[in-house]
Amino acid sequence: MSVGILIMVALAFAFVWYFNRAQKQILRQQMHNQQIELQYQQDLLQKNLLVQEEERRRIASDLHDEIGSKLNVLHLNMHRLRKMEPQTNDYDLTIEDINSLIANTIDTTRRISHELMPPTLEDFGFIEAVKELSQHVSQSGEARVDFTWEVTREEIGDATTELNLFRIVQELISNSLRHGKANEIEIRIFRSDTGIGLQYRDNGKGFEVDQMERKGLGLRNIESRVRIIGASFQVSSSPGNGFEFTMTSHNTNKFTT
Repeated sequence: MSVGILIMVALAFAFVWYFNRAQKQILRQQMHNQQIELQYQQDLLQKNLLVQEEERRRIASDLHDEIGSKLNVLHLNMHRLRKMEPQTNDYDLTIEDINSLIANTIDTTRRISHELMPPTLEDFGFIEAVKELSQHVSQSGEARVDFTWEVTREEIGDATTELNLFRIVQELISNSLRHGKANEIEIRIFRSDTGIGLQYRDNGKGFEVDQMERKGLGLRNIESRVRIIGASFQVSSSPGNGFEFTMTSHNTNKFTT
């Protein structure tokens, strides 16, 4: 009888020890998962801040280089005008120069404002904004942009998702023109088995994908925005074979990982 009791007690202690050990392992795993999630959120925040800081630098550069320089010329012309005799040929020419420069400054201000927040995006959504952007690039002669879509505005998501998607397309087009020297671009928004997708292709000069990190902040901005809206993406490229970017979601109402 005493041997049986001892065995029962030993089994009970063994069970308690195993249970406690298992609980500690579960807690350690939970803490490890929490640390991974915290690090992911910190990385996401850092990338988001980098995107915002880069946009601030770009805005500051546009204001300084384009608006500031034009205002300086206007100031000089106005100073010259005060020293001229009215109704002379030089006076009239300076007035024309000033009027032309003012009109040009207004156009530049409007362009910068539209790049910051396109009215079409805010009023009519992502699809209409990309249609407008595609037409603008095509009409400029820089590249022919073919844009197709199979989804509605409601299926894409909220205003934040639309804005980040539009910035991604903007950045991709900018990279294609500036770095890839592409003259043909295809953009497609489609439904997939897992949700909604964005496919982007160009016929530019391409690059080695394993060197993507060296391609500047543009692609890092794109990666950050993809994470912000909770999507996943793939890049395919090689020298001489253009560039392809595919982003997918697993939910028809929101881009998710």
